[in-house]
Amino acid sequence: MTDTILCIDIGTTSLKAAMLSDARKVEAFSRVPLDGKAECWMGALKKAVADMKAQNGDAAIEAVCVSGNGPTIVGMDSATLLWNEVAPTQKSKNDTKSLFIPRFKAFRELFPESWASSSKIFSGPEYMLYRLTGNAITILPEERFTPAYWTDAELSECGFSKEEIGKFPPFKKMGSFVGQITEEAALATGLLEGTLVFAGAPDFVVALLGTGTIHPGTACDRAGSSEGINLCTTKPIFAEGIRTLPSAIPGLWNASVLIEDSGTRRFKDGRIDESGEESLLREFSEAVEKLKKAAESNGEYFPPEIAMTGGQCMDREWVSKKEKAAEVKILVPYCHDAELIGDLILARVALGDYDDFDEACFVLCGNR
Repeated sequence: MTDTILCIDIGTTSLKAAMLSDARKVEAFSRVPLDGKAECWMGALKKAVADMKAQNGDAAIEAVCVSGNGPTIVGMDSATLLWNEVAPTQKSKNDTKSLFIPRFKAFRELFPESWASSSKIFSGPEYMLYRLTGNAITILPEERFTPAYWTDAELSECGFSKEEIGKFPPFKKMGSFVGQITEEAALATGLLEGTLVFAGAPDFVVALLGTGTIHPGTACDRAGSSEGINLCTTKPIFAEGIRTLPSAIPGLWNASVLIEDSGTRRFKDGRIDESGEESLLREFSEAVEKLKKAAESNGEYFPPEIAMTGGQCMDREWVSKKEKAAEVKILVPYCHDAELIGDLILARVALGDYDDFDEACFVLCGNR
């Protein structure tokens, strides 16, 4: 039997899962479409598990790690407000940097019954973790992300009562042990009761880990339905069109340029749409150049090669055209959805197989 980590990423339109081994190999992979609502997530996972077991009966699941999009908000009855759904405009006297507080307010307005009846309110992957283990947490990738999440004091200032604040599960670091697969979850998914479950992180954070974008001067292209070119830096970069957030690694930062809907425009009705190809390549080239110039102006190094993750990297011809347009070499990981490699890294470090992310990325990424 080959020991693997079952890596699960909850996307906007699909659940992606893979059994990944330390041999930098995808032992089995499954992608199950989602209608966006959390009530179908456990069923989708059951289909994915059955599919992967059929692909490889010799792969054993040592542990599970779950990541996903956010700030998607979910009640205990599975009422769901996706991160990208249009929600009521929340007027408040309090300016906030939080990505979650406005969504909490919108969820409360849109789903009053769910809000009232739910003892806990979750973000996306945390709801799946709760369904698998019965334990409620909120994944905080790193302390510097707190302003993008919340504090009890800020929640109170924004009009949440003490009882409402108690609905939000406590913060746990990414990679934390959450619990074990319960009997109920085992019956619902086909997983083995008692299997260890670990917290992943928001999808873009595990993508940084999974592509090895954790050292200054490393870069990646997250290219799915939308796209973001990311660069790891030693200090924040403040420039027009550049979004800077903390890196997955304490003390470092992530600068990015976003291209909305590039994958959606590239693939229409399941087919490649070549009519907008020239425009997309120009946008990609301009985004890379913008990030490169901003980096160099701030004394940061921009590399001649970048890793790529997401559905767009499955099209080798398209990858080649992007390389020529932006004059960079693009490295494609062994698992096209590198978020899942990030989950593997988090689980393996948590299990004590590697001392830190640096060692785990060196061994498990396979694209640097």
